[in-house]
Amino acid sequence: MTFHRRRLDHVAGALALLAGSTGIVHAQAMTQSAPPTARVVAQSDARVNSANWTLANRFGAAALRSITYTQAIQPRFLGQSDTMFYNWRDRNGSRFMLYVPSATGGSKRLLFDPSKMAEQLTLLSRKPYDATNLPFQTIYFLRNHKGFRFTVDTVRYEWTLATETLKSLGRPVRGAPPPADEERETQGGGAGGGGAAATNRDYRNFSPDSSAFVFARDHNLFFVDVAKGDTTKISTDGVEHYTFGFRDTTENRRQLNALSGGQQNQGEDSEEQEEANSRDMRIRPTVVWSPDAKSVAFVRRDQRKVKDLFLVNVLAQPRPALLQYKYTMPGEENVTQTELWVYRRGEAAIKPVNVRKWKDQTLLDVHFPVSGDKVRLVRRDRPQRAIDFIEVDLATGASKMLLSDVIEGAALEPKPIRYLKKGGDFLWWSQKTGWGMFYVYGFDGGEKMPLTTGQWNVDGIAKIDSTTQQVWVTGQGREPGEQLYQTHIYRVNGNGTGLTLLDPGNAHHTSTVSPTKRYIYDTHSRMDVPPVSVVRDGLTGRVITKLEEMDLSKLNELGFKVATPFSVKAADGITELFGNVWKPIDFDSTKRYPVIAYVYPGPQTEAVTTGFSVRQPLLQLAQLGFIVVEVGHRGGSPQRSLAYHRFGYGNMRDYALADKKSAIEQLAARHAYIDLDRVGIFGHSGGGFLTAAAMLLPPYNDFFKVGWSESGNHDNNIYNQNWSEWNHGVRVVSKEDSARAARGGATAGSRGGPAGAGSAAREVAQDSTNYDGVRFDIRIPTNDELAGNLKGNLALITGDLDNNVHPGGTIKLANALMRANKRFDYFVYPGEPHGYRGIYSTYNQRMLMEYFAEHLLGDYYRSNAEIR
Repeated sequence: MTFHRRRLDHVAGALALLAGSTGIVHAQAMTQSAPPTARVVAQSDARVNSANWTLANRFGAAALRSITYTQAIQPRFLGQSDTMFYNWRDRNGSRFMLYVPSATGGSKRLLFDPSKMAEQLTLLSRKPYDATNLPFQTIYFLRNHKGFRFTVDTVRYEWTLATETLKSLGRPVRGAPPPADEERETQGGGAGGGGAAATNRDYRNFSPDSSAFVFARDHNLFFVDVAKGDTTKISTDGVEHYTFGFRDTTENRRQLNALSGGQQNQGEDSEEQEEANSRDMRIRPTVVWSPDAKSVAFVRRDQRKVKDLFLVNVLAQPRPALLQYKYTMPGEENVTQTELWVYRRGEAAIKPVNVRKWKDQTLLDVHFPVSGDKVRLVRRDRPQRAIDFIEVDLATGASKMLLSDVIEGAALEPKPIRYLKKGGDFLWWSQKTGWGMFYVYGFDGGEKMPLTTGQWNVDGIAKIDSTTQQVWVTGQGREPGEQLYQTHIYRVNGNGTGLTLLDPGNAHHTSTVSPTKRYIYDTHSRMDVPPVSVVRDGLTGRVITKLEEMDLSKLNELGFKVATPFSVKAADGITELFGNVWKPIDFDSTKRYPVIAYVYPGPQTEAVTTGFSVRQPLLQLAQLGFIVVEVGHRGGSPQRSLAYHRFGYGNMRDYALADKKSAIEQLAARHAYIDLDRVGIFGHSGGGFLTAAAMLLPPYNDFFKVGWSESGNHDNNIYNQNWSEWNHGVRVVSKEDSARAARGGATAGSRGGPAGAGSAAREVAQDSTNYDGVRFDIRIPTNDELAGNLKGNLALITGDLDNNVHPGGTIKLANALMRANKRFDYFVYPGEPHGYRGIYSTYNQRMLMEYFAEHLLGDYYRSNAEIR
């Protein structure tokens, strides 16, 4: 599942199953008749019967990758100025542009002459390069802004702007940090913390004034005074799984890290960097410096008691290898513990700070608001229903409560705390009214006023002007007549007055505020409206100039058509849901088409694309002769009300299916070309779980006829503890009452009910006097409990090295289906993690399309092992 509240782009990444042009069946091969055993639908019913592989092959991932050009500018600012550059690719090639804004429009020009660059790069490297397709997309400006550097084939080059000349810097020293004269921390234009920017190779975490840095080695922490050149070991008790940082070069760690990253063998530069990392045992620790560079804070994770989980890499040479790692599961007693440690310059060692209140609490958002004398942080209880924001005096160890937030029947998800100015009021995000809003609190606590109000969702702070006390916020659902997930940016005064929309227009807006706040770089689009990038006035929102517009020319030559947005009612007949429909390009309204739903249950994101996207896997699937649908559901998105977002709290299996079924039925009532007798469903991760549930749970197992379930978390009792408890809820019960319930024959959190259902133990409140006398009970319903209900055709797919959603979930469901004497299909991708890569991604997309073509179209052509 795409867990830990990842954004939708990570779900789309897992779904982007590549379909190359080689090995794809050709049109003439598909004209053969299906064998008698195939399910064939009468032509007299005007139903689509034959998969259109010619059309589907036209829109394979490999074919589209080269002609799907840049969609949005990504402004990269020069220092703290408003001047920015960006990389843009269209049918004329790839180029870097420099833009200097002004109130009257500003100036846009090429950052460098690509012909001169290609010529000199060819001379220096002795390899031919084309001016329209230069071999780099990332550059780093020098701090003096007189030139920039980039890497090609592990060799570093430097371009001087004034003379338009290129020189080779050779290969960088292995393990060396980035040069100090490069402007790396500002390339993304975002706000950053104190100290130098983090890079993979830089082990130094610098203080804001660069007078000192810390690094980790062999589980312990070291402090370096730059002026003195002294290195002091400031911790001595570091051990494995209770560490301040450690680079483990064993094969087990290397493979797990590669799986977590989702990619391997990304080229010589990555391999060289990996080698450098393995040679230098120093690494960059995640510490927070105080603004005055006098103190360092660190959240230390203790996993020594956490149980291990295992995978076997059967492809390892010369023999299969066991992969072992720490993994917490819901309801377990021994979970990761978080502790606060601090170091104050001049002291001999780092020290722990006692901020414990709840058993198994989590520490978040550690920061120094003014100086190194006091540190602030958020602590959250294990059920994630209570939060405290506290301040600790490091000299005395005394802590002060600044505010607390509590919720019932849902879970809290705090956002980073921001200050209107140093030592001034702070902004706190809460859903206490049922809608996500920011509130203004005095520096020492105490609510002053709401910063934002209304029945819409404010989801982030883009920028704060500490001088004018103005805040730029982003949110959804405020503008009438728009799809509720379209994002806009607003400016509001620090006292909650003067809220101003800065990017009007019925579209989804991705806006970046420039460093001086004078300008906003806005790219806006909808699923049915291609992206346009403009520059706006940062105070009024007035459009100053258009920078770029996505080039669709080559897509249009293929006959590309955008998906059609729609809205329907949820199963309650009231709540509005949004979705998109893909049709075949050769769509014939007189025919009847099977419909396939792509699903993902959330709740960290909803499987609905808001801005423009080609969505190649869904587009290609439709070309076979399907209507492909993605649509939201209650409980799916955090971008709406709390009631909407947490509709499914405690039941992640069933709540989305009613809305999916109702939405498809409403579309069929509107459009006669949708055939409700042939409905398919598929999804990855959480979508794989929901797909299997649709095929197993009445009455949905009668409605959905075919399901393709990828890497599903079919049993959340063996999934990630934090995510599972956050979404299913966990009961806090006293150990005494839990034991009494067991003696009485009741089981806390019995199988088949919501979290804690069937328990005779009473739930107790956690407080500072009770954190040792409780336990956490949870039992989550599983898909394998429903195996006997399977109808239709179900395919289960998993990678055997999935260290996110363990393949045990899929295997347990397969075991239950076998025991229930049910027929199903089963795919295991050897050596693959949660997201399928390379040939397995291509293979999976092909198998998915064949599966639906066979079982929904009756287009059965597999006569031997060869994929044609």
